[in-house]
Amino acid sequence: MSNIGICEYIIGVIHDKDIWYYVGEYGADGEKLELRQKYSSFLADAKRYDDLDLLRDDLYLLHVSVTCKILEIQRCPKCGKEFTEYPALSREDNEMEICPECGIAEAVEA
Repeated sequence: MSNIGICEYIIGVIHDKDIWYYVGEYGADGEKLELRQKYSSFLADAKRYDDLDLLRDDLYLLHVSVTCKILEIQRCPKCGKEFTEYPALSREDNEMEICPECGIAEAVEA
């Protein structure tokens, strides 16, 4: 499986104790989005960056009243799922970082 570990970066916006993901300024048809349309609660919708300079440019353009956080997208080596949460340490070798769900499954199995 390729792309294990940190794959890309995204911008997370903290809103009412939830994290929303920045999807960009423009829609698929090139039309400028309204403020409420710029964010999604789904990780799959997030605008992805592999260039941190472009990410910083977009952070600069975001409204100053929102609290933003740069999140790293990681891919679990066990299940292949993308996640942004803090990784768990695999009980199999005590070195491999896995997604929280696989970490819970390993703990339950033990």
